[in-house]
Amino acid sequence: MDRINRITRIVVLANNEVGVIADITATLAAAGINLESINTEASPEREAVILTTDNADRALYVLNQAGYKAVGDEVLVLRLRDEPGALASVAERLKQAGINIQSMHILNRSVGHAVIALTTDDRDRTEAAISGETII
Repeated sequence: MDRINRITRIVVLANNEVGVIADITATLAAAGINLESINTEASPEREAVILTTDNADRALYVLNQAGYKAVGDEVLVLRLRDEPGALASVAERLKQAGINIQSMHILNRSVGHAVIALTTDDRDRTEAAISGETII
């Protein structure tokens, strides 16, 4: 398991209003921070912006200084074959091991592979449950 890669995912909680994404991305751009991925989920009142950057520590600092509630956590990065059932196989292995998936995001799909960011309720057991060739 020496090939495990972890990245820092940043979750920003904000009011769901016009311009939030523009303001968050402008804040990062002004600090010279490049986005690597971004996903958003919104309810009528609140919004969660989930992102990765080229400098997570600085991004967290800048976002919090700008008044956003931003937190970071480490996620496992999986490289799967981009084919039907690949993700289902990983989810089933975690289910059989009694591991709860807390979040999962497709970061990239290209050249026959998908790159997935995954958080669970037990990172160490997740690493053991997933084959080494899957985790990058």
